[in-house]
Amino acid sequence: MAVAVKNMPEVASKGRFERMAFVSLAGAAYLLGTFGIVFYLIPSLGQSLGWGGSGAAFLLRLVIQLAALVGLLVFGTRLLGPKTALGVRAGIFFGFVGFVLVLLLTRWASLWIEYWSYDRGLFSPTAGAIATVAVGLALLVLGTRLFLRPASERFLVTREEQGWFSIQPYKPLQGVRVRRGTIFGILVLIGSGIWTMLAHGTLRRGPQDWQLDIPFTGRVILEARGDVPAEVLAQYVPDWEVRWQEHALVLDRSTFQEINKSVDPERFVKIIEPGSSDYRTNQIVERSKYTEEIRELKKRGETEPQVSAPQPASGTLLYRSLTLLPSVQFTLPLLMLAAGIWLAWRVVNVPVFADFLIATEAEMNKVSWTTQRRLVQDTMVVLVTVVLMAFYLFGMDVMWKSVLSWPPIGVLKISSEEQKEEAQPPEDRPW
Repeated sequence: MAVAVKNMPEVASKGRFERMAFVSLAGAAYLLGTFGIVFYLIPSLGQSLGWGGSGAAFLLRLVIQLAALVGLLVFGTRLLGPKTALGVRAGIFFGFVGFVLVLLLTRWASLWIEYWSYDRGLFSPTAGAIATVAVGLALLVLGTRLFLRPASERFLVTREEQGWFSIQPYKPLQGVRVRRGTIFGILVLIGSGIWTMLAHGTLRRGPQDWQLDIPFTGRVILEARGDVPAEVLAQYVPDWEVRWQEHALVLDRSTFQEINKSVDPERFVKIIEPGSSDYRTNQIVERSKYTEEIRELKKRGETEPQVSAPQPASGTLLYRSLTLLPSVQFTLPLLMLAAGIWLAWRVVNVPVFADFLIATEAEMNKVSWTTQRRLVQDTMVVLVTVVLMAFYLFGMDVMWKSVLSWPPIGVLKISSEEQKEEAQPPEDRPW
């Protein structure tokens, strides 16, 4: 007997690079590229074209940056498509935040590596730069492995199911009044914080841009030569006099440290008054030779020279930097305001909290509210009662003070100094 067999259609399994985590990483990389174009490439092109000299040029650059940001974000949203896998949007956000965290941790590690390299001299700056890159790559690989774990994917799906990365409301027609009140309260709190920050000038006291220094790119702009001999500077920078006059004497940190070794107080002294020695005033002399000279002068009974510690060269250390947030005084309050609006909107649409607000409004609707006339009457009764009670307590206080301080009873004794203080006008009292 013939048996009909139903052929099931073959469903192609998702490839490894079609997983939600890999798509999220690609989206995070696209977001990083977008910010790089908007906040780094366009300003760099504007500076090369001379757009930074006037307000109109700055406004034009700002409009171009805003248009590029909106265009790239819209294009990226279309690339995701309407049927994006659940968890991708959350993965893009956490992937971007994780990359910024890796940058910050790498910079923190580089501070110690630079200290061990430049200040302690444990290894060369080249080796330190390689170590910094190795630390950054290790953190990036570790973060990627954690991001690709199934538990991380479940976490991202859960966050997106709660609606934090969607504009769709949850039960929009229920609990409207309580939701609006909650949104208003959150916005008032956030707005008060932003206003306080602006009123106190907190951002004006900080840097204009939030920048992340690139490790081992620091260079010193020499501002004070100190007691470094001219011949020492000429060994490292032959045309140092010309650059010094132009205020453009820039040295890398290794050269700067080598120059200052020539005036190390532990190895050298500066002659203030030569005395009977053959030294010249302001001459830098090795401490060992100075000690031998002092010994010879003591044997001959001659005048010893007066010395002091030589002053090293000083300057300002500047790094090549990566701008994380430009024009902090303007962009940070706007970002905080945008984040506050989004937070207020999404909090009242998180399913658990939204159901609580809906139930709260339902219970409030069951309450029979009093009429306006009755409310005014009850309020007047309460206020009059409070005023009468205040007068009653004040009268009782005065009466019992007089009774208890009466000499035949003498329970409450008031000193003459206290009476004088009470007789004084308030503006003359010590407090």
